[in-house]
Amino acid sequence: MGITTVWKKDAGFFPGVKSRVCFVCLLSLMIFGSKRLQCQDISATRFFSIDYQTLGAPSRLMPRQGGLAPAQAYEPNHLIKAELKFPIKLQGRTRIFGELQYNNEYIFGIYSPLEDDGAEPIKLHQSSLSFIVSHKFGNGMNLLGKIGLENSSDHFLSSGGDALFWENSLLVQKEQANGKYGLGLSCGLDYLGGVSLMPVVLYQKKLPRNWELDLLLPAKILAVKNLSNSSRLIMGARGGAANYRLTGQAADHLSGLNYRRLNANAIIGYERLLTPLVGIGLEAGATIPLQSGIYRQDRRWQEVHNFGQKVDPYFNFKIFFAVPR
Repeated sequence: MGITTVWKKDAGFFPGVKSRVCFVCLLSLMIFGSKRLQCQDISATRFFSIDYQTLGAPSRLMPRQGGLAPAQAYEPNHLIKAELKFPIKLQGRTRIFGELQYNNEYIFGIYSPLEDDGAEPIKLHQSSLSFIVSHKFGNGMNLLGKIGLENSSDHFLSSGGDALFWENSLLVQKEQANGKYGLGLSCGLDYLGGVSLMPVVLYQKKLPRNWELDLLLPAKILAVKNLSNSSRLIMGARGGAANYRLTGQAADHLSGLNYRRLNANAIIGYERLLTPLVGIGLEAGATIPLQSGIYRQDRRWQEVHNFGQKVDPYFNFKIFFAVPR
């Protein structure tokens, strides 16, 4: 009775305190105390993640108009990536998910005419909306499809359609007791009518001593060691690519050009669930540049400048949120 009386008096003197306390208690219960979440594991689907990763440093700067850029070292290019998945249809054999993604990439290889002391980073933006469809046929056969629209330029929201890119993927997958395999095709279409086709190969297999093989070519080749229900070790390689339209916002001589990047990252990483909902990941290794330069928009293979990137150290830090099981 005394406790109830004190609570009522406190709530009267501080409006809204009771509701705030209830919210904090509910949040703490969700994150730390729910018995239902104790069976959560590191392989659970992640509905939100944010990454920071390095992309290597340029060795040759792109000169400004009417002059040469000084030869000096600059910090590595880096990328901040956020991804959100949300359910649309979860009932029946056909399931549909949505995916929102935003990438903020900083490149240091372009000399800015506004700075005499060196090169300022050019900020690039990539936003995309995708829909993922999964249909089960029975006998372990699944059909997976993904259709998305991507906007990539040096503007946060580019005006017009010349920075848009359509991407579609289709994969037929067969599930087995110790893994799955599949074959598919990825197709892309840019604003100039350029078409890109890429075969997709999936192979996943469980191995002895809690090892797993995870291949999705050409995106990744990974060996995974499950250390516990809430942590794992990752080794292998991941691919990365980007294509941004440059409008001349940073410098006039960049108008009508594209920045293009293609790289592979040799990594060793560690992921762990800190709570049943929240986890972190660390990766280190080497960035191997395959392509990094400025290209013409109308002639996609005509190179204007090559940044001359070499093999550089790689680092990635991520925070992710997993779906409760």
